[in-house]
Amino acid sequence: MITQRQNEILNLIVELFTQTHEPVGSKALQAVIDSSSATIRNDMAKLEKLGLLEKAHTSSGRMPSPAGFKYFVTHSLSLDNIDEQDIYQVVKAFDFEAFRLEDILQKAGQILSDMTGYTSVLLDVEPAQQKLTGFDIVQFSSHDALAVLTLDESKPVTVQFAIPKNFLARDLLTLKALVKDRLLGRSVMDIHYKLRTEIPQIVQRYFTTTDNVLDLFDYVFAELFKETVFVAGKVNSLDYADLRTYQFLDNPQHIALALRRTLSEDEMASVQVADSQELALANVTVLTHKFLIPYRGFGLLSLIGPIDMDYRRSVSLINVIGRVLVMKLGDYYRYLNSNHYEVH
Repeated sequence: MITQRQNEILNLIVELFTQTHEPVGSKALQAVIDSSSATIRNDMAKLEKLGLLEKAHTSSGRMPSPAGFKYFVTHSLSLDNIDEQDIYQVVKAFDFEAFRLEDILQKAGQILSDMTGYTSVLLDVEPAQQKLTGFDIVQFSSHDALAVLTLDESKPVTVQFAIPKNFLARDLLTLKALVKDRLLGRSVMDIHYKLRTEIPQIVQRYFTTTDNVLDLFDYVFAELFKETVFVAGKVNSLDYADLRTYQFLDNPQHIALALRRTLSEDEMASVQVADSQELALANVTVLTHKFLIPYRGFGLLSLIGPIDMDYRRSVSLINVIGRVLVMKLGDYYRYLNSNHYEVH
């Protein structure tokens, strides 16, 4: 453990270094720490021995080590921090007309990336937690059709497909009836299980050739099992991470899996400083924040940046953007669920 004064010194060095990226000397701390320069230097030396500070090669100043940043995040950083100066800027950035849910989610990630200069990742509600609440098939011609799946009564997923050659005219209606009877109202997790167990047996009762039917089921429903991921500022990662991190950001499903591991079910926010099980994120900081998507569940808003980021500023931005995002989503869903009358 470190003393209260040493903790104050570490906090000051972290804040000064993240703003200037210059080593901090004892004289810079004297205006705030009520101790002599010699006492401060002794405390800085002790913090260095504990591995919380590092000595700069070109000056007598110190800078936080990765362990120092971790200590600061664990003992001094408030995950509820909000800077009022960020509110107006964020609200202004959200002033746009959204035509789809995806427009709002993508915009939120872009705002976070633009305002921090880092990489943001935004995840929709976890697929397993969603329910299939609507299903229809729109036939374009004798050769192709469109499956329209609705999740949680509000999120549409469309899949265009070629009608199997051996299908009869009534087979699409049969397929649609099977989905409504067996899968409608079920969670995506249940649907995944039923497609492997119950559906193959039922299909044999209604179709002479079952291979094409089962393949079509798999094709149409495959989109439900994928995470909806929005990445913004991917190129920014090259400024503070290696190529492995940049390449990792090209794989949305792996990103989603890694970020969901950063939070337990009952946590609303977390900060990982060079502490991820995923090698591509092992040398960066990952801030993750849950936000409510009305009527559906929780999404995740994450910020991936350098270990020496300005933590208070980053936490403030992710909190403000998360709150404004919830308000924007609330307005969007109220609009969808209200009755509209055209005035002539």
